[in-house]
Amino acid sequence: MKKSLVALAVLAASGAAMAQSSVTLYGKANIGYAKTGTAKAAMTGGADGSDSRYGLRGTEDLGGGLKANFTFEAGFKPDTGNLDNTAGQTFQRSAWVGMSGGFGEVRLGRQYTIGFFGSIANMPSTYVDAQLATGLGFNGAGSRNSDQLQYWSPKIGGLQVRLSNQQKGDNAAAATEVGLNYTQGPLTVNYTMSKAAGSSNDKSGFNVAYKMGNFVGAVGTVDNGTAGKGNFVLLSTAMGAFSPFIGMAKNTTTGASANQIGTFYSLSKRTRLYALNGSGNKAITDKMSIGLDHNF
Repeated sequence: MKKSLVALAVLAASGAAMAQSSVTLYGKANIGYAKTGTAKAAMTGGADGSDSRYGLRGTEDLGGGLKANFTFEAGFKPDTGNLDNTAGQTFQRSAWVGMSGGFGEVRLGRQYTIGFFGSIANMPSTYVDAQLATGLGFNGAGSRNSDQLQYWSPKIGGLQVRLSNQQKGDNAAAATEVGLNYTQGPLTVNYTMSKAAGSSNDKSGFNVAYKMGNFVGAVGTVDNGTAGKGNFVLLSTAMGAFSPFIGMAKNTTTGASANQIGTFYSLSKRTRLYALNGSGNKAITDKMSIGLDHNF
């Protein structure tokens, strides 16, 4: 269960401000066994490709509909207990502060990219994404970028605009991203575009998902610049505690393709088992995995 840490006197002395603030501890612990190619099966964190993490997110009500928000998120490897910070970042997954209100939301700091938000909802597992250079529905900008200024507009008639910008003073190859998300009933449509300063290698992605009863279907295409273009199809459903899925993706530039079939089995709202098998050609390595995923 998510833990609401209302008593924050240990962090600040201002009791009046704390009365209108809240901080939530959250995370995911994902561990299992994976067999990749001809290698022997090994215990690994995130055997299905979904990394373990923990974080703090909080908000303060400033009045008049205005709020101050933050998220600090770090990854870890439950099979070894090590932090996932090979780049020396304490909060390598997210570290941002922002404000929200009737105007939408502004966030500053290290964040998931607009392209990531535009595609992750259509992915039952990240195996195929990790194996294809195109990124399964990603816009090619990667999962996260530091020093971002992001703006998310309010939703109007189901449409939301998402913008992101890095300054050249922070990054010589500063990225600018634009995303459009349309959600209306069972239909979700995403479009993302990314451009890096000093490069003509623009990247874009487009995908559509539709839910009919317990069935969800998603199709998409991505242009990842020099890494190639690609397409994907995903189908999933819910059958009691089981949530089977099948995914297919292909890099139409290199000819590399990948297929995946698997299922989740829910033990509760927060805990589930999974089993999946992925295969492909060219540089795509076959992979089988089973594991346990617990959210808190």
